[in-house]
Amino acid sequence: MIERWLRIPYKKKEVPGSLSKYISDNSDIVRSKTELNIANALYKRKIPYKYECPLILRNRNIIYPDFTILDVKNRKIVYWEHRGMMDDRDYAKNSVARLREYADNQIFPGDNLIITEETYALQLGTNDIAKVIRHYFS
Repeated sequence: MIERWLRIPYKKKEVPGSLSKYISDNSDIVRSKTELNIANALYKRKIPYKYECPLILRNRNIIYPDFTILDVKNRKIVYWEHRGMMDDRDYAKNSVARLREYADNQIFPGDNLIITEETYALQLGTNDIAKVIRHYFS
């Protein structure tokens, strides 16, 4: 099941050349150090995921959740959105709008949506990431 799911091809969202890029242990190009830490933690624990895999919503809009995760134990897909610039007003506004889009598509925090957040002063550390993974995937 895992291998079949991982083999399904998808077109990742392009990372503009002007942005910083980080390469995960799974060879994914991610946008931030925190996403790098999340990707590496999932990979280390052998939790199957796809980075920025397109999700087609009911209204035909396409969004790119940071991580689409195959929850093998519960046989369901879980999305993980890391909101890394919550002290930026426009970013925070867009993040709230995204939560509404998810809810309109039956994707809810605590069920099939994981949300982590950080600000410049309050970073999400590797211990925090490990706690989230233990909670959802143990």
